[in-house]
Amino acid sequence: MTRVQLIQKIIDSKNFERYLEIGTYKGESFFPVVCNKKVAIDPQFNIPLKRKLKWIYKDYHNIFNTYIELTSDDFFKLKANFVKRYKPQIVFVDGLHTFKASLLDVLNSLEYLSENGVIVMHDCLPPNKAASTFANSFKEAIDMKLEGWTGEWTGDVWKTVVYLKEKYDDNINLCVLDTDYGLGYITVNEPIIDFKIDEDIFNRVNELTYNDLINNTSLINLKSIKYVDDIV
Repeated sequence: MTRVQLIQKIIDSKNFERYLEIGTYKGESFFPVVCNKKVAIDPQFNIPLKRKLKWIYKDYHNIFNTYIELTSDDFFKLKANFVKRYKPQIVFVDGLHTFKASLLDVLNSLEYLSENGVIVMHDCLPPNKAASTFANSFKEAIDMKLEGWTGEWTGDVWKTVVYLKEKYDDNINLCVLDTDYGLGYITVNEPIIDFKIDEDIFNRVNELTYNDLINNTSLINLKSIKYVDDIV
């Protein structure tokens, strides 16, 4: 199951109408998703008009898409009133592939998420050690010339799952589906009041390594893709 298939399954099963995507760039996952109101966030889109028109032809809902060219941090700061009104029902987090950036994206999304909403995270299960390397961009990861590099880069996004499990264990339901580089699935069962990063937890989680993850996948509550029907 791909991320698009999971997102669509959630939208269809829950009759969601409002989709927010963080980290759209070319729109590879954004355009195929069928939803009434879609909002895309990216600091630098690479979507030619021809591609937009092609996807409008494929699905008329794409004519109503909203594109906001900002970093995700600036989006939540500068467009807070917009997000409050929009109240996303499903958020797909696929921005910068670092622990801190993905954590902030999830925390910001949780703050504005609609009741009974869902957050899906990409890149929660690195395919190998090289792919899990911390870097501030894909180009930076390539330039490192890492041993075992295969052109795949998930960064250390998986640490966000570990952090969330530790800090918000009583507030959220969270697992990672073993498909498409690990798809995190998050729902809220108790309201969250504190969205500030706990530096002690953050620093402790940040010390974890790829080997720690592989030797103990319960850190991210890894589930077989067959589990999807039980949670959606």
